[in-house]
Amino acid sequence: MALSNDSPSSYLERIQWRENAFQWLRENRQYDDFNLDRCLEKLDENPANLEAALAAFWGVYLGDDLPPTIEDLQHERIRKLLDYGSKRSPCSADIRDLAFVRLHLAGLLTVCLIRPDWPIAESPSVVHILEKAKEAYELADPPSMDIDDPPGWGNKLLKEDLLGFSTILVGGIISVELALRRAEQGKYEEAIQLINGAAWDMCATNVEYESDQLANFVPYLPHSGRKFDIQDVIDIFEEVKTHARNINDWEDVKTFCDVLRYLGFFNLYDPNMQVIRPFIAEGLSAFEYWGRAATFAEEQMRIVASPLPILTRDAVERTEIKERLRRDFFGDLWEEIDKKTQDILVDAEIEWAHSRLDNMVKEIRQVVEIMLVNIFPFLEYTIRQSDGHLIIWRIREAIEKNPEIRATIDGLKIVNHDKIWIKDELIKFLREVNHVRNYFEKDQYLPGKKSDKYQEMKEKAISIHNKLLGIGCEGVLPRLMRIKKTISSKS
Repeated sequence: MALSNDSPSSYLERIQWRENAFQWLRENRQYDDFNLDRCLEKLDENPANLEAALAAFWGVYLGDDLPPTIEDLQHERIRKLLDYGSKRSPCSADIRDLAFVRLHLAGLLTVCLIRPDWPIAESPSVVHILEKAKEAYELADPPSMDIDDPPGWGNKLLKEDLLGFSTILVGGIISVELALRRAEQGKYEEAIQLINGAAWDMCATNVEYESDQLANFVPYLPHSGRKFDIQDVIDIFEEVKTHARNINDWEDVKTFCDVLRYLGFFNLYDPNMQVIRPFIAEGLSAFEYWGRAATFAEEQMRIVASPLPILTRDAVERTEIKERLRRDFFGDLWEEIDKKTQDILVDAEIEWAHSRLDNMVKEIRQVVEIMLVNIFPFLEYTIRQSDGHLIIWRIREAIEKNPEIRATIDGLKIVNHDKIWIKDELIKFLREVNHVRNYFEKDQYLPGKKSDKYQEMKEKAISIHNKLLGIGCEGVLPRLMRIKKTISSKS
């Protein structure tokens, strides 16, 4: 549920939790001034005032309106306080207190300046704030998680030390937002390191409250306006996977994946949640996803550790993929596929393995075009046309609308249900490949690439891959090869 839609339930939840934080300050720190301007006045008087910084952040983060807003004058005052704190010597006696204040003020600006309708890329100054906050988080010395009891750790800290709980919470928000930005900048090694720590922090601050009077606490993220869930981490990990060669320390990445499985075991996120992207067609759960991610990281460790040069590693990868295609999908039919088509199909699988779905669909288009013309010579005329359409489009049009082609299909010496499949299911598949290929070739470069449409097309690309080979269904290519074998045996 998007918190920013301000439904009665989300409004009530955040107000309850804001008042819970204020009550903690009253009872444990004897602090009871929660107006933002007065909090800033107190920080002007004492830049190491922990209570004022905590009240300012929670008052805005869980304010009456989401996304939260602050006035220009308040923004300017906060920026000055941030600059003051950054100029204090790291050896100052109150360095941890100053770092706590800087972290929470930077967090306050982050939740106000990053929002779903105003992405971070359009506000470069926010990156500077995030970087300041990350430095402050390390100096603030956040409490360590009890790895033997992750669920109880968050609940206990929330009751006993809201200052420590809030440090973890703000640090997690900052790290997620900065990881997204680093991935956009192509700094994938840094992105994975950031999201590693962020996943711990965000999961740890998902609190299952013991009283029926309060809803469970789940932090929300500014860039989406939604409550955090493990899909946010999966999205960043998938982005990093597409640039695997930019990551040097895959051993750390594997540990990170194992930790995420561990946190799922303790229900710090919903381990049975169906992963929305990129495995929607397979119905993969979040717990299963992190097991598969750990295996991927282990494979990358093997590749990086290999004494072979990169070109030789590529050859090894091609050999392994070719063998997997033969073993898992084609069997003896693999040898019936001509070498050129085999090579392009291997290229498509390499793109799939590295999550480059746009390139994969383009390779699949070529495979299908070559194979169909090879199996059905009466479609060869579609190659020689020059009407501005793709061959796959012309083949689909011919099978669907050309009476002579349809009559030729009816005359093939194959079983009747194969003829029906060619004129029905194969046509649907060709249309889908053509549609998704056109999107990745043209439309994805338009504004809003990361929109819901982009995610929809990625999911369709995954579906095309699965249908092509036969993952969870009968494969298009294996069936075509069986049809080819039948035609050859009866000619």
